[in-house]
Amino acid sequence: MRSEKNPDGQRKSFIEEARRRQIIASAVQVISEAGYAGASLARIAEHAGISKGVISYHFAGKDELMEQLVIQLYISGGEYMAPKIGAVQGLRNQLLTYIATNLEFIDANRTYIAALHQVVLNLRDSAGNLRFAASDGEQAVIQPLVELLVQGQAKAEFGTDFDPVRMAESIRDAIDGAAARAARSADFDMTAYSAHICRVFDIATREAERK
Repeated sequence: MRSEKNPDGQRKSFIEEARRRQIIASAVQVISEAGYAGASLARIAEHAGISKGVISYHFAGKDELMEQLVIQLYISGGEYMAPKIGAVQGLRNQLLTYIATNLEFIDANRTYIAALHQVVLNLRDSAGNLRFAASDGEQAVIQPLVELLVQGQAKAEFGTDFDPVRMAESIRDAIDGAAARAARSADFDMTAYSAHICRVFDIATREAERK
């Protein structure tokens, strides 16, 4: 009787995923060198050392490749952050680790972040609308942060003088703003910025002193 597990299929899936990531990495580099408009499939294939047909096998076209470039960055960010956040005790420490690891990931992937910004500003759907509008997916991004803040308030680890949704939005704005700065300026000091922002939101989420 044949096992339901198929080692050959698993290996093929692993190889295909590795190839997709290689193509996305080449797309990032080409965008950084030639801009979004100059990032043709032919140029990306040349950078990756493969044929254009290989890209077409893995992606339906440039639009899908660019879409996956954005999605893959968020997946990679989650893979980097999740174990670090899960390793600390206490909701306040988890919040500060969430902020710090977000900024660490951005700092370590500046070229990718800059490419992502170009994709977000240029990629459009069939109706001509921006594929990644500012509001797209925002709720999904901030909801875990909102839940952390609500839980922290319920457990008295955070103060109750702030709106968790507004606070979560402010935290995300501070992180996304840092990404934009890092994309614009090679000498932006992310380490100093991270220390500053962690201190700001540590204070902002504490109980206000009563006079």
